[in-house]
Amino acid sequence: MRKSIGLALMILGLWVLGLGRLWAEKPRRYIEAGFMIGAGFANNYLGYGDFFNDDHVIRIDFNSMGSHDFNLVSDVAAQTFFNVNREGFSIGVFTGIEGMFYGNISKQLFQLLKEGNTSRYSKAEFAFGGSVFADTGMNLETRLGKLRLRISPAVFLPLIYIPRPKETALTVKTGDDTMSITGNVAVDIYSPVKLGTNTADGGDFSIDTGGYSKVLDSGALGFDLTLGAEYPLAPILDAGILVSHIPVALSRLTYQAQMKANFGFNDQDSDMSLLDQLKEGNVDDMLRIEDPEFTFSRGAYYVSRPLRLDLYGRIKLIRDLLVLRPHGGISLFTPYGAAPCFNAGLEGQIHIWRLFQFSLSSGYEELVWKHRLGLMLNVRVLQLDLGVSTQSQEFTRSFALHGLGVSLGLHVGF
Repeated sequence: MRKSIGLALMILGLWVLGLGRLWAEKPRRYIEAGFMIGAGFANNYLGYGDFFNDDHVIRIDFNSMGSHDFNLVSDVAAQTFFNVNREGFSIGVFTGIEGMFYGNISKQLFQLLKEGNTSRYSKAEFAFGGSVFADTGMNLETRLGKLRLRISPAVFLPLIYIPRPKETALTVKTGDDTMSITGNVAVDIYSPVKLGTNTADGGDFSIDTGGYSKVLDSGALGFDLTLGAEYPLAPILDAGILVSHIPVALSRLTYQAQMKANFGFNDQDSDMSLLDQLKEGNVDDMLRIEDPEFTFSRGAYYVSRPLRLDLYGRIKLIRDLLVLRPHGGISLFTPYGAAPCFNAGLEGQIHIWRLFQFSLSSGYEELVWKHRLGLMLNVRVLQLDLGVSTQSQEFTRSFALHGLGVSLGLHVGF
């Protein structure tokens, strides 16, 4: 009986697989709609075991710190789309949102906690920034002979933009038996809508969500282009270039909020060292955070989305069963600051007809090492894309769950 059931299940599975292959091998969907979402975070000091352990505490090993700056980054993206595909060309529309935030503390602070401060006076730096963009646009892909071309114009709106602060500092002072750490920050926040009101007692921060209906008159909408080209250099080799977010018209943000804040750790009233207090004491008793002060003004701050250049190849092996995709490029105008970000990586894909695709990639993208495993299931009327990645700013720690990314995509059509 069990053998009969097992045989029936095997036959059913082979039938479903064969039917799925027949559907998948048909021409691509003429009309399709769907969505893609993804989110991730990464840091270079704290791993999975430092948060989830039998002690139910966050483990911080200061003795291993000090060789690198502490970096933290998080990102999120979502997009919906509708495409019409025909032989030789496709056209579609999309709308979405993407955001990224990061923080950084220089390694001098951790070196001091680890090794001490003989000069009795030292400084460290910290920085943070981020952005949230909404956009809508269209995709057009076509072929000119063997050349495949892509153009994607888009209108974008920065919902909030925080450039790298110009004034950030951590000051460390030590005595014979005491130590204090103080910090101050002045950060500018830009938006297309009003962020608050100046008062006699200081500014009250708030976001005028109703002001988004007036962005057409404020010049806050920006415009950029994404261009791509791909050409087969040989039967097993395609080469391509993709330039994303070429600025055509910058977004003009007219509302600014400046936040100033002071904070610090101080152990002058304790016989314990600052390091011992951090390990054993009550952090709430040590931490001093003053209420931030806000001031609001109007002006003109121009913003574009990050400009990304990517060169790639597609090496097709064993009749397209195995595909290798090396790539390299550069990112400019990111929230990190003026310095460019260099990117490079390699992706391997295994195709089983058009029904399944498995992918494994490793690369360095905008200061983060990412290693991603992907799965695509395509039965033509429905396509499901899943992805998971482990990531960190340090290469060795990117394999040790110091960060995680997930993505999900769905295409439905006929």
